[in-house]
Amino acid sequence: MKPSRLLDWLDSRTGIRQLAHEALYEKVPGGARWRYVWGSTLTFIFLVQVLTGLLLWSGYSASAQTAWESVFFIEHVMWGGWVLRGIHHFAAHAMVVLLVLHLLQVVIDGAYQAPREVNFWFGLVLLGLTLALALTGYLLPWDQKGYWATKVATDIAGITPLVGPQLQRVIVGGPDYGHATLTRFFALHAGVLPALVVAAVVGHIYLFRKHGLTPAKPIRKPDGRFWPDQLLMDAVACLAVMAAVLVLTFWLRAPLSAPADPSEPFPARPEWYFLFLFQLLKFFPGGTEVWGAIVIPGVVMVLVSAMPFLGRWRLGHRFNLALLAGVLLGAGVLTLQAWAQDRRDPAHQRALARAETDARRAGEASHRRDGCTQAGAL
Repeated sequence: MKPSRLLDWLDSRTGIRQLAHEALYEKVPGGARWRYVWGSTLTFIFLVQVLTGLLLWSGYSASAQTAWESVFFIEHVMWGGWVLRGIHHFAAHAMVVLLVLHLLQVVIDGAYQAPREVNFWFGLVLLGLTLALALTGYLLPWDQKGYWATKVATDIAGITPLVGPQLQRVIVGGPDYGHATLTRFFALHAGVLPALVVAAVVGHIYLFRKHGLTPAKPIRKPDGRFWPDQLLMDAVACLAVMAAVLVLTFWLRAPLSAPADPSEPFPARPEWYFLFLFQLLKFFPGGTEVWGAIVIPGVVMVLVSAMPFLGRWRLGHRFNLALLAGVLLGAGVLTLQAWAQDRRDPAHQRALARAETDARRAGEASHRRDGCTQAGAL
């Protein structure tokens, strides 16, 4: 059968030509621009996460007795496993960066204003789901770094007014951190949260196509189409993001500390995108942590979510720009402050050195003949 006849048959059954035309010939006001690539790069990096996550799942064992061993096997024994895990690890970091850049572009262009308010909220939901994916994935290696960082995060949830202790118990799966904690986080990370992300992305794209692209002003070029110019820019941007992820994978490698040990404290720190919150809590000692953990972040999120309404005010758009700039600047200053304090803290540096020694010893033990296999610590 000729390709044209096959395509005619497929089109008569599916309407693929009309779907392709609507997807490729979408109107781009003001022509193709690099500032429009962030949505496509986010979709691309999420697909990378799904693919690498499924492949990692084939070698991962979600058990407090075997999780670390299975990750060690992927990292050091399975052919190409360290590359696969590195791509998954650093793509998660890239996704957070791309979301922030996309949020900046949306606010700067005023794409949160009517009739795009609901789509803006879909974007905020996607930001929250992405951070939740990062948090739940942090525990899955069941190493010291992930275990103690997750303990810090769930302890913060425990200070929520009225429902804090009950909420923490539900998240942890009981009074102590153990097998139930790991399996709950794995179910969230590999099942519930990705499904919610897919649903939110579908809604986000549907509303985007319904209302169209918000052009960056001033418009100096005639309107264009998604194909071929914008698609080419999107493809180049996706390749650049993937190249950055690969550079980080081969240069740094994804970390794996010693196996989780509740009796051996670890100098726990969250990943860099949560570090500002960790630093903020230092300003609220004693029984005032709720202000730094719940009240202030809650007020900020309410203000960001209210941007579509604040933007109706005569100076509302400028206020929203100043609000977002202030939030990002404040988070950046707190993050740098946390890094600087840790570098100047001799006790913290000694704890890091001890943790590095423990991780090296665990790796050496696992490389022995009777050490780590794919089946676990035999």
